Amino acid sequence: MKHINRVLITGVAGFIGSNLLDHIMEHTPWKVTGVDDLSTGSLDNIAHHLNDPRVIFAEQSLFDLGSLRAYDVVFHLAALPRIQPSYKLINEHIKANLMGAMHLVELMVAEEYFPRLVNSSSSAVYGTPDKTPTSEMDAVDCLSPYAFQKYETEKYLEILAERYPLDYVNLRYFNPYGPRSYNPENKFSAYSSVVGIFLYNHKMGKKLQITGDGLQKRDFIHVHDVAHANVLAAQHEGKLNTAINVGHSSTLSILDLAKKISDDYEFIDKREGEAEITYADITKAREVLGWEPRRTLDEFIKRELS
Repeated sequence: MKHINRVLITGVAGFIGSNLLDHIMEHTPWKVTGVDDLSTGSLDNIAHHLNDPRVIFAEQSLFDLGSLRAYDVVFHLAALPRIQPSYKLINEHIKANLMGAMHLVELMVAEEYFPRLVNSSSSAVYGTPDKTPTSEMDAVDCLSPYAFQKYETEKYLEILAERYPLDYVNLRYFNPYGPRSYNPENKFSAYSSVVGIFLYNHKMGKKLQITGDGLQKRDFIHVHDVAHANVLAAQHEGKLNTAINVGHSSTLSILDLAKKISDDYEFIDKREGEAEITYADITKAREVLGWEPRRTLDEFIKRELS
């Protein structure tokens, strides 16, 4: 197991970043530095850790980082991971979703110091796959600027690793849900899960809005399982320098998801650039990381509705 003392989390105050911080603080002795510019994250998500001597938080852009030499592992979660806004705020998304990761690599190259980079990628790179469940060996078919930016980052890491001793892994998240997945104060917050949106609207007595016919299917993965996959990727003894799917390896239509929460729903226009199905083959995660999803969507919904 890789020796780890101090880690960096970019985007620490976001949905996945804050849950990763929770997981690390509960299950490891590591010291954590977290950075977040709070453009989509919320300080409330990490407030319970701010007085812990193992945690240092800086409200800043990752572009203000001048060195990574203090860290054994960098968890890169800072992003603008929403498909529809990526069509409009083009340069903003390129900066956040590609240039941020490249800034981290440039720091490594400049210092000739290469901590492990656990990079948050996405199942969006597969588009609507020809084969399900979809493995890391199946075709990439980016349907949106967001998906392409995620895949660009992967390809840059792959190419640059031919020249520099990069130590990285791209974790391709499928459809994360769980605590803090939806912030009603910021509707463009990172990883706003349809699960979180539906549960919030039901709680507020609003109709659930289903895009298109609702028959599009998603592989939903609990954020605590995503956090566990990150930690296992960090701890892996040798270099990985590959992509690994992080999904539940099951799939459910958006219409069936809505019916699990409420019978008060309506249909709205279909959104372009989104896959018809996501369904992860997680054989590689099992074999390489020893990772297995532990939580189910039904259990989460039942608890949230109780």
